[in-house]
Amino acid sequence: MDQTRKPRPPNPRDAAGLLSKMVFWWILPLMRLGHSRPLEVQDLYRVQEQDASLGLGDRMQKSWDEEVERSKAKGKKASYVKAVIRVFGWEYARVGILAAFEECVLRIGQPLCLGGLIRYYSGAEGYTALYGWLYSTGVVMGSILYIFSHHPYFWGVQLSGMQIRVASCSMIYRKALRLSKVALGKTTIGQMINLLSNDVNRFDASFIFLHYLWIGPLQTMIVLSILWTELGPSCLAGLVILILFVPLQTWMGKVFSKLRLATAHRTDERVRIMNEIINAMRVIKMYTWEKPFTVLAEKARKSEIDVIMKTNYYRAIIMSLFFTSSKVIVFLSLLTYILTGNVLTAEKIFVTSSLINNIRLVMTLFFPFGIALGSETVISCKRIQKFLEMEEREETSRVQKSNLRPKPKDCGLTVSDLTAKWSDATEENTLSSVSCSVKSGELLAVIGPVGSGKGSLLHAILGELPAKGGSISIRGRVAYASQEPWVFSGTVRQNILFGQRYDEKRYNEVIKVCALEQDLEQFPQRDMTKVGERGVSLSGGQKARVNLARAVYYDADIYLLDDPLSAVDTHVGRHLFDNCIMKHLKHKARILVTHQLQYLKPASQILVLREGHTEAIGGYHQLANSGIDFASLMSEGQEDEKLSSPSREPSTRSVKKNGVIPNGRVFQDSDKFGSSWSLRRKGRLNSESSMCSLHDSVEVENVLTISGAHIAGSSLSLGDNVQDTTVNNKKHHRSEKRLDYIQEEKSQPLLNDTDDGAEKDESQDNTNSEMRSEGSVKGTIYLEYFLAGGGWVLVIILFVSSIATQVLFSGTDYWLSYWANGEQMRAHLAIESNDTVVNLSGNDSSFSYSSAPVPDGYLDTVTNVYVYAGLTAGLFVLSLGRTILFFVMCMTSSRKLHNRMFQSVIRVPIKFFDTHPIGQILNRFSKDLGQVDEFLPGTMLDFCTVLLNFLGIIVVIASVNIWVILPTLGLGIIFVFLRRFYLCTARDVKRLEGITRSPVFSHLSASLQGLTTIRAFEAQQIFRDDFDNHQDLHSSAWFLFLCTTRWFGICLDWISGLYIGIVTFSFMGMSNVLGGDIGLAISSAMMLSGMFQWGVRQSAEVENQMTSVERVIEYSHLEPEAPLETEKDKLPKPGWPEHGIITFEDVSLQYNETEAPVLKNLHFCIRANEKIGIVGRTGAGKSSMLTSLFRLTEPSGAIRIDSVNIKELGLHDVRGNISIIPQDPTLFSGTMRKNLDPFNEYNDEQLWKALEEVQLKEAVSDLVGGLEAEMSEGGSNLSVGQRQLVCLARAILKHNMILVLDEATANVDPRTDGLIQQTIRSKFKDCTVLTIAHRLHTIMDSDRVMVLQAGMIEEFEEPHILLKKDNSMFTALVQQCGAAAAEQLRQIAEKAYIERHGLNASVETTNGENKVGRCDNLSLEDTDLRTETNSENKLESTKKNS
Repeated sequence: MDQTRKPRPPNPRDAAGLLSKMVFWWILPLMRLGHSRPLEVQDLYRVQEQDASLGLGDRMQKSWDEEVERSKAKGKKASYVKAVIRVFGWEYARVGILAAFEECVLRIGQPLCLGGLIRYYSGAEGYTALYGWLYSTGVVMGSILYIFSHHPYFWGVQLSGMQIRVASCSMIYRKALRLSKVALGKTTIGQMINLLSNDVNRFDASFIFLHYLWIGPLQTMIVLSILWTELGPSCLAGLVILILFVPLQTWMGKVFSKLRLATAHRTDERVRIMNEIINAMRVIKMYTWEKPFTVLAEKARKSEIDVIMKTNYYRAIIMSLFFTSSKVIVFLSLLTYILTGNVLTAEKIFVTSSLINNIRLVMTLFFPFGIALGSETVISCKRIQKFLEMEEREETSRVQKSNLRPKPKDCGLTVSDLTAKWSDATEENTLSSVSCSVKSGELLAVIGPVGSGKGSLLHAILGELPAKGGSISIRGRVAYASQEPWVFSGTVRQNILFGQRYDEKRYNEVIKVCALEQDLEQFPQRDMTKVGERGVSLSGGQKARVNLARAVYYDADIYLLDDPLSAVDTHVGRHLFDNCIMKHLKHKARILVTHQLQYLKPASQILVLREGHTEAIGGYHQLANSGIDFASLMSEGQEDEKLSSPSREPSTRSVKKNGVIPNGRVFQDSDKFGSSWSLRRKGRLNSESSMCSLHDSVEVENVLTISGAHIAGSSLSLGDNVQDTTVNNKKHHRSEKRLDYIQEEKSQPLLNDTDDGAEKDESQDNTNSEMRSEGSVKGTIYLEYFLAGGGWVLVIILFVSSIATQVLFSGTDYWLSYWANGEQMRAHLAIESNDTVVNLSGNDSSFSYSSAPVPDGYLDTVTNVYVYAGLTAGLFVLSLGRTILFFVMCMTSSRKLHNRMFQSVIRVPIKFFDTHPIGQILNRFSKDLGQVDEFLPGTMLDFCTVLLNFLGIIVVIASVNIWVILPTLGLGIIFVFLRRFYLCTARDVKRLEGITRSPVFSHLSASLQGLTTIRAFEAQQIFRDDFDNHQDLHSSAWFLFLCTTRWFGICLDWISGLYIGIVTFSFMGMSNVLGGDIGLAISSAMMLSGMFQWGVRQSAEVENQMTSVERVIEYSHLEPEAPLETEKDKLPKPGWPEHGIITFEDVSLQYNETEAPVLKNLHFCIRANEKIGIVGRTGAGKSSMLTSLFRLTEPSGAIRIDSVNIKELGLHDVRGNISIIPQDPTLFSGTMRKNLDPFNEYNDEQLWKALEEVQLKEAVSDLVGGLEAEMSEGGSNLSVGQRQLVCLARAILKHNMILVLDEATANVDPRTDGLIQQTIRSKFKDCTVLTIAHRLHTIMDSDRVMVLQAGMIEEFEEPHILLKKDNSMFTALVQQCGAAAAEQLRQIAEKAYIERHGLNASVETTNGENKVGRCDNLSLEDTDLRTETNSENKLESTKKNS
C-alpha cells in the first residue's frame, strides 16, 4: 500500500505567540478564507502533535495496560476511569483554577462594585466622584477580566475532552481488531458504533461541568456570607427556596434521563423499521406492501412523539419555574427584610438580585448537571471498560505457524484430529476429529451439506475458531477468500491490492485469470472506478471475483477459498476454476470449499464433512466408487449443475432446539460475526450511530433553555459554548457525499470511506449527493414549519402570549426598581420629619419608617408586595401556557413532516434508492428528525425569548436614559456584521466536522465486516493506521470548530465589555438620578450584552437546525411513481389475469436519459401456463426485464397481460397479480404471521398448510410461539434456505397466475433447490412461470428458454431445439459447464421435450415461434396461447409424422 500522503498545511497555532493564542488571532486567516469561498477538506490544518490519534492511543493503551496489571496484582477489577485520570487528570485539574477565579472572584466582585456605584448615586455620606469612577471601572473590568478567565477555561476543558475521546476511540478500534468471534457474538457493530459516537462524547460534555462540583458550594458559602452582612438572617428565606431547587433539578434530571432513554428506544425502533423498509424497498413494492409498512412506521412515530411530548411537558414546567425563580427568591428575601423593619435600598435590591442570580445558575444548573453528567460519564467508562475486557482472539499452541517462510515446495498445511467449537457454552462440537492435509501443488476440495462445518474448518485454520483438541500445522503464508464477498468502499484496484505493492505485470495477470477484464472495460475509470457504499456499483458476481482477485494477488503459499464460484455464471465459474485455481495457482496449496460438484474431478483429495465429522476423504474416483453418502451428493450434483454456496446459518436442527440461533453457530459465516448485520446494511451505520449519539447526548441544550441562562447575563457565554460543544458535535454527522479528499489524501488508501454509491448499471458517478445548505434558510420553510403545527390561529395566539409574557417579565424588573425608589424616598421623608441621621447603607434595624408618609406617585409597601406577587404569579402562568403551546405546535409539526416525508419516500420510484445511499435516506429519518424533535423547539424558543427580552430591556433602559439607545444600536450593527463574517466559516467548519466524522464510523463498520479477511492477511496495522488518519482528519476539523467558536465568543465579549463601559460611564455625567434607576439600567446593560451575544449565537443555531426542516421538506416533495390504484373506467374485469399471457411489444428500458437503454426493442409473447427460463451473462438485462414487468422503472413500448396494457393500470393492480420469489429472501422483524400475511387475509389453517407444502411446518411449530414467533432482523434466526422457503410460502398463499423466480435458488443447497423446483412444478402447474437462473439445470425442462445479450433477445426457443444447433448461444453456455455436465443437461432437455411432444416428436415438428419468440397480432382467441398445449401438441405431432 502506498502510504504517501499529501501534506496538510501546518497548524498556525504551533507558531503563534502567547497573546495570539489567548485571543485566537492566529485563526483570522482561516476566517477570511472562509468568508471569501467555501472551505474544503484540504483547507484543514495538520493536527497538533499532542492531539494525534496514534500518540493519544499509545498513551491511553499504556495506562490501561498498567491499570490491568496493577489491579491483577491487588486482586481487584481494573478501572478505566483511573486509567483516564492518570493520563489526563493533571492537565484537566489545572484549568479548574480559572473557573474558580471566574465564579468566586469576578462573579461576586462585579455585583459588589455595582452596589458601591448605586450607593454613590444614592448620595451616601463620604462617597465622592472618585468612588464613582472606581466602582464604575470595577464593573467594566469585571467584564474584561471575564474574557481572560472564561475562554481559556473553556478551551482547556474542551481540548481535554477531545483528547480523551480520541484516545478512547483509538483504544476501542484496536480492541475490535483483536476480538474473538465469541466476543463478537456478544456485541454488535451497532453497539461498537455507539461506543464511538455516543459514549465517548460524554467526555466532551461532562468535562465542562465537573469543576462546578467543588466550585458551586464554595461560591455559595462566599455569597451567603456577603448576603448575611447585607440582609442579615433575612437572606435565608430566599436561599431556602434556592437550595430546594437543587434536589428538584436533580430529580427532574433523573426524569429527563428516563424519558430520554425511552425516547431513544422508540427512535431506535422507528429507525430500525425504516432501515428494514429502505433495504427491502424493492421487495415491498413488488409485494405491494406499502400500506402495512406505512401503518407500522406511523405507529412507531406516534409512540416516539408521545414520549417526546411528555418530556416537553416537564421541560415547560421547569422552564417556567426557572424563568420566574429569580423573581421569587429575590422577592422572598427582600420581603422578609422589609417585614423585619429594615430599610429597603436600591443597593440591597440589585446586589442581592445579582448575587442570587449567579449562585442560582451554578447551584441549580451546573452543580446538578455536573453530578448527572459525571455519573453518565462513569457509566460510559464502564461500558468502554466492559468492551476492553472482552475476550480476544488468542494464538493457541494448537495452531502452529512457521516463523520463517519455507521454500515453495515445502509449503503446506496439515490438520490432525481437529476438534473445535465456537463457545464452551454449547454442548456439540462444531468440528470433531477432522484430519486432512494439503501440500504445494495440491487441491483439497471440501464438500458437504449445509451446516456440516466446511466454513468452520477454514476458520479453525485461520485461528478464528478455537481448537479444543488436535493440531493445525501451517507452513507458509495464507490467503483467504470469504464466501460472502467483502468489498470495502474504495477503488477496484485498492480492493485487490489490499495494501500490497502494485506490480503491473502480476496485477494484470490476476485481472485476467479472475475474469475481470471485460468488467473493467465497462467501468468508466476501469480499475480506478470507486466501488461505492455497500459495493453498490458491482454485481454479486463482480464482487465475488474482486474478492477472489484480492486473495490471488496476495503473495501466499496456501489459499483458502470459501466457495468463490457460487455467485458467478456457469461459464465464468468454469473460467475461474480452470484458469485461476487450477492454472494460475497450480504450484500452491489450495483448499476449496464448494457445492459445485462438477469441479471435484481435478481435486487431489476430496474431504466430505457431515455435522462436523469426516464422512470420507480421498480421490474423486475412490469416493465415487465408495457407495457412501458422497454418492447421493453426487447424484444431486449431477441434477443440480451448479450448486450454490450454503448458508452459514445454523441448520433447522439447531433452530428447533431453542427457537433461536445458538450463540456460537452463527460465526460460521466469515463476515457476519453473529449479528444480523450484513455488508448490504453497512449504509445504515453512519446515520444510525449518529442517531444514537443524538438521543443519548447530554441535555445541555435542554438545560440551558430550561435555565433561561440568557437571563443571567454574566453566564451566557458559558451556556452557549456548552451548546456548541455538545449539541453541534452530534448534529452535523450528515451523510453528505464525501469530497474526493481521500484521493488527495493518499494515492493508494486502503479504505476510501465515501458516503456515495452508484447505480447498479455500473455507471459510477450517478449518485445524488446530499443537499448541502448554503446561505440562509428561506422564510417559506419557517412558515411551512409553523403552519404544519396548527395553522394561523395558533400562530397568532402564540405570538400574543409571548408578547404578554415579556411584558410581565420586564414589568417585574421595572416594578422592583419603582418599589426600591419609593421605599428609599419614603425613608428619606421619615428621616427629614424625624430629624434623624441614619446610614441607609447599613443594617440599622432599629430604624423604622412604617409611620412615614407615602411619597407622591408611589404605593405603600403592602400594595407593592401584592402587585409584585401578582406579576410573578401571572408571569409563571403565562410562561407555562406559552411554552406548552409552543412545544405542542412543534411536535404536531414534526409528526406531520415525518408522515409527509415517509409517504413521499415510500412512493418514490425504485431508482431513487439505487442512486441514494441508505445512510443518506436514513439520515433524514434519524439525524434530521432528531434535530427537529429534540433540539429545534428548545433552541427556537430560547432565541424567541432572548429576542423579546432584548426588546424589553431596551425599553427599560430607554426609560432611564434615552441616549443609551445610540450605543445599543451601534452594538447591534457590529454584532450583525460580525455574525455574518463568523457564519461563513462556521457553517463550513461544522459541515467538514460532520463529513470527516462519518469515515471514522464507516471504517470501523467496514473493518468488522471484513475482520476475518483482515486478520487472515495480517493487515491489522494498516487498518489501525488508516483509522488513526481518519481520526486525525476529524480532530483537525473539530479543533477548528472549537477555535472559531472561541474566537467569536472573545470578539463578542470584547464588544460587550466596551458597551458596558459606555453605559456605565455615561451615567457619571448625569445628576439627579435615583439609585434604583441606575441599578436597573446598569444591571440590565450587563445582562443585555451577554444576552445579545447569546441571541446572536442562538439565531445561528436556529438557522442551522432549520436546515434539518428544509431537508425533511425536500424529501416530502419527491416525484412519485405512477398511481397505486387504477382509475375506475380502466379497471380490468374481475378475475384478471385469467390466463397469464404476457406480451412485450417493442419494449425498451433505460435507467437514465443520458445512458444507452439496457433493454432494446423486446418483442415476444409468453403463452398461458408456459414455463420460461431466462439466461444470459451479467448485465444482459435479465433483471431489467423483471423491472419492466413490475414497472419498477417505467419502460417504453407496451407490456400486455391477457391483452390488458399494464401501463394503464395502477401499480398495485399490476404488482399484486404477479408473485415473485426474489434472489435475496427478505424477512422483516416481527412475527412469522406478519411475514407471511401482512394484510391478515388468510386464516391459521391456510398459513399452516402453506408452510407444510414448503416443508417448514415442523420448523416453525418448534419455534417459541409458532406463527407468532418473532423473527430477528433480516430473519437471521432462519437459515438462508428456510427464508427462501418462506418466500415460496408467500407465493403459494397468493397463488397468482404469474410467478417470477429471480435466481431464487442461487443461495441454497441442492436439497432445498430440488424442493423449491418440485413445489413450483406441482403448485404452479396452471400458472405462467418465468425463471431467471444461473443454474442451467433449473431451466432445462422449461417450455422455452430466452437467451439475452446486451439487452436484446438472441434466442427464444425450446431448450432441446436450441441444443441441436451447434452455433447457438445456449449451446455455448451449456458446453462451458464441461462435457459430462453438458451431456446431463442435454438429457434433461430431451426428456422434457419428449414429455411435451410425444415419443416420436422431432425437432422440426414444433409449433413454437421461430422468430425469436415473436407473436404478432395475438389475442385471447388464440386457443393454443391460453390453454395447456401438451395434448394438442402431441396430437398434431402424431398427425404430421404419419
